[in-house]
Amino acid sequence: MSGSGPNDTQVLQYALTLENLENKFYMDALSQFSADDFTAAGYPDWVRGRYTQIAGHESDHVSLLSGALGNDSVAPCNYSFPYTDVKSFISLATLIENVGVSAYSGAAQYITTPAYVTIAAVILTTEARHQSWQSSSVAMMAPWSSAYDTPLSLDMVYTIASAFITSCPSTNAALPVMAFPTLTVANASANAYVDFSFDDNSTDTKYAIFYNGLGNTAVQLDESNGATIPGNLQGVSYVVVSTASSAADVSNSNIVAGPAILDFPFPGSASNPAFTS
Repeated sequence: MSGSGPNDTQVLQYALTLENLENKFYMDALSQFSADDFTAAGYPDWVRGRYTQIAGHESDHVSLLSGALGNDSVAPCNYSFPYTDVKSFISLATLIENVGVSAYSGAAQYITTPAYVTIAAVILTTEARHQSWQSSSVAMMAPWSSAYDTPLSLDMVYTIASAFITSCPSTNAALPVMAFPTLTVANASANAYVDFSFDDNSTDTKYAIFYNGLGNTAVQLDESNGATIPGNLQGVSYVVVSTASSAADVSNSNIVAGPAILDFPFPGSASNPAFTS
């Protein structure tokens, strides 16, 4: 995050910015895809019904945060979401919910007002339930990634969210956040050598910094900006490219690009410990 830590109002404005995005995301998708569309995509009726409930929850989150902020509320932005059908909507929804959980987990350290702590907590746990249901009941995948969710900095979350934001009202308060350049990791899988694509012409040594739960690890990129992904990553993880050689030294000044979202499925028969380097 840029500069010193945010105050309570800024944290809630940041949260409302994310909830406005989620609210619009679900409203638009449900207005575009009918019950028949969900059935044609292979989903039973109750799946769309649950998504309708989630959409209502996101609207309630917007109302709760707006009520707490009063005149300091931020209005919805304009968005562009890259789904084209029901299946791609559901895939994107699962990742967005994961990012939402990481956002609240990472921002919790800055909240000092007890009432605001409660507001953030009750939204966080509901977002986690949304994510777990979508991953398990709908996608038939693991409902969690490890023993712990992954907290992300405000800037890392905003970098991911900004990919969906095309413009915001000029009357909105400026958030104390910045977006890093885009990082793309194509065809990623655990224990595989992959290319990390980003715009940077410097000759500095660069590292892929992986985050999963409360664990992290750094892997040096070679001259072609490639590296092998750690083999013990499971579920949803995040990676940034930095000139820092360890996660402890990562800062806004040395992040080159990212984060990118990685998702590595694992079966119920697998061991699922907390990630460690």
